[in-house]
Amino acid sequence: MTRKILALLVACMLLPVWPVLADKPRDGMSYVFSFYGDTGNNLVIAPSVLLSKKLTDTYYLGANLGVDAITSATKKAPTAPAPPTSGEEDEEDGGAFTYRVPLSLYLTYDKDNDTVTGGGYYSYETTYIGRSLFAAYTRRMNLNNTSLGIAYSQSFDYWIPDRTLPTDNRSERTLDLSVTQLLSPRQTVQFTYTALRSEGFLAQPTDQLVEYTPPLYAQYPDNRKGSAYAVRFITLLNEPTSLHILYRYYRDDWHIQSDTVNIELYRDISTSVVLGARYRYYEQSAAFFAKPLDAYTRSDTLIAVNYRMYAFHSNTVGMMAIIKPSKSFLSRFDADKVKLKLSADVFNTSSHPNIQYQYKTDHLTGIFTTIALDYDF
Repeated sequence: MTRKILALLVACMLLPVWPVLADKPRDGMSYVFSFYGDTGNNLVIAPSVLLSKKLTDTYYLGANLGVDAITSATKKAPTAPAPPTSGEEDEEDGGAFTYRVPLSLYLTYDKDNDTVTGGGYYSYETTYIGRSLFAAYTRRMNLNNTSLGIAYSQSFDYWIPDRTLPTDNRSERTLDLSVTQLLSPRQTVQFTYTALRSEGFLAQPTDQLVEYTPPLYAQYPDNRKGSAYAVRFITLLNEPTSLHILYRYYRDDWHIQSDTVNIELYRDISTSVVLGARYRYYEQSAAFFAKPLDAYTRSDTLIAVNYRMYAFHSNTVGMMAIIKPSKSFLSRFDADKVKLKLSADVFNTSSHPNIQYQYKTDHLTGIFTTIALDYDF
C-alpha cells in the first residue's frame, strides 16, 4: 500500500484543488472527471463535484468533494515482480487501486471591489492525512483596471507509514502576492511572487535503494525554503483569438532552480465553441545532496532516489475545448447556463537513470485528461 505514495503525490501535482480563489465567485455546480496515466504504470481516476452557492448578495459557500482511485507500478525491490500492465492485478503486484478522499470547504465574501475567501482542505488515504487552511483577498482598483491579490495557505499533514520515521509530521506554508494590470483594452499583465516553506519528513517513505541490506531509504533535509517569480501576459491577437504567455522562475535552499515557459492560444470558433492549444517546457537543476545511485553509502545522511531531486526537463502539449450545448439539445435546461469543458495534455520527461531504477523505463510519458460539466444557477 505505502509504495503507491509516489503516485499519490504525482496526482496531487497534476490534479490540483479546484481554483476556488477566483477573482469573482461563481454561483453554480461542476461535475469533473479527471484521468492520469503514464508509462511508469501510475494511474489516477478522479471524479469530483464542485458546488458554489450564493447565500446572500455578498456571501458564497463552496465545497469540493472527490474520490481519487490510484494505482502505481511496484517500485524496485529485492523480489520485485514485473510491472503491472492491466491495472487489475492484486495488490502484491502493485496493480490494485488505493483511494484518496479530498474535501474542500470555503466561504467567500464579495462586495464592490473586494473579494475575501477562507476555508479548509482535508484528504484521507491509508498512509497519509492531508489538512490545510487557506485564505485569499483580492482588491480591484482603477475601475477594475488594476487588481491586487494576497493568498496564504498552511498545511498540517502527517504520514501513517509501515515503518518508523524520524517524524511523522509534514507541513508547508505558502504565500502568494499578485498584481494584475490592464495595459490596454487588448492586453493584460500579471506579476506573482510566491514564498514557500516546508518542514517535517519531506522524503517519500517508500523510496529506497534495495542493493543495501537493510535497504537505504530516501532522506531529505527536514526543512525547505523556496520562492518563485512569475509573469503572465495576455493579448488579444484579433477579435476571436487570444495569446497567453507565462514564465516562472523558482529556486530553493536545496539548490534546485527551475524555469517554466507556458504558451496558450485560444480561439472562439463560434458563439458556442472555444478551442485552445498549449505548450509547456519545464527544466530544473539538481538538489545539492543528489548523487548517482551507486555512489551512496551508509555514512550519507541525505539520500535522494526520486528523479525530481535531480536535473531533468519535460515537455507538455495539450488541447482544450469549451462547448456550450445547443438549446435543442438541452430542452429542459437553460442552455446559456451550461458549459462542457474538455482538455487533454501529453507530457514527456527527459531520460534519467533514477526513472529507469524505479519504473523500469528510462523516461516517463503520460497523459492527463479532464471532462467538466458546469452549470450556473
